[in-house]
Amino acid sequence: MNATIDSEKYSMSFPCRLAFAILTCLLPVCAQTMEAEQQALLEETRTAALNYAKSLPDFLCTQTVSRSEDIRSQNRWRLIDRLTIKLSYSGGTEDYKLTQINGKPTNLSLMESGGAVSTGEFGSRMAAIFDARTHTEFRWAGWSTLRKLRVARFAYQVDGQHTGYLLEYGAPNDRDHKSTTAPYHGEILVDPDTHMVMRLTQTAEVPKNFPITHNDCWVEYDYAGVAGKRYLLPSRAFTRMRSGVYTTENNIQFVDYRKFQTETSISFDDK
Repeated sequence: MNATIDSEKYSMSFPCRLAFAILTCLLPVCAQTMEAEQQALLEETRTAALNYAKSLPDFLCTQTVSRSEDIRSQNRWRLIDRLTIKLSYSGGTEDYKLTQINGKPTNLSLMESGGAVSTGEFGSRMAAIFDARTHTEFRWAGWSTLRKLRVARFAYQVDGQHTGYLLEYGAPNDRDHKSTTAPYHGEILVDPDTHMVMRLTQTAEVPKNFPITHNDCWVEYDYAGVAGKRYLLPSRAFTRMRSGVYTTENNIQFVDYRKFQTETSISFDDK
């Protein structure tokens, strides 16, 4: 089972189950009108978000993923595995190299590992939301606190005519493969001083009768040092997907950021 968002380079896969249900959650119909100050903050955030990926240096980091499942949606979670991934970001492109499963070296690719996987935390999801072609609708949702930081909350909605959220069920070559595009919604939490997105959430509004019945994710950003400078980079992320009563969750952390040198080999094979 796969779910992908083409424009955000986001993908997931996990074992199929037979029972299906619809679990769509919509934003309130009546949007709260934004005041001039809130609208100005949103536009500053749009500019920062669209320039975010271009502002990042080339770097390496380690991504750890703990994958769990609840086979009957009874809040009885079982750890499936833990992945260690070497991630390189160079020239605005992410490259993922799976190095370990449960602490043991592996030659499998990330997609060959089975289970749910995700990419796109380094700005492509954010850029898609603010891209003018997406026609995203925003509304003011008030103030909140994230890690002791006062943040502005904006709710957003992307409709079915402009979405890039592609859901796929099964591998592309499988007989039971199905795909659909889905509207989605969520929230962004913004630092009002820097206009940077500190947290982003996404929930797909899954079409009725599609085998995947629920899909949501979030990513949080924090400052990390790379070559003596501090950059706002993903620190944690989370994904959840459900098919019928089967649910899987990924808890993701990004650690050990360091500079990617042009002379550095992109090979992460253990010596």
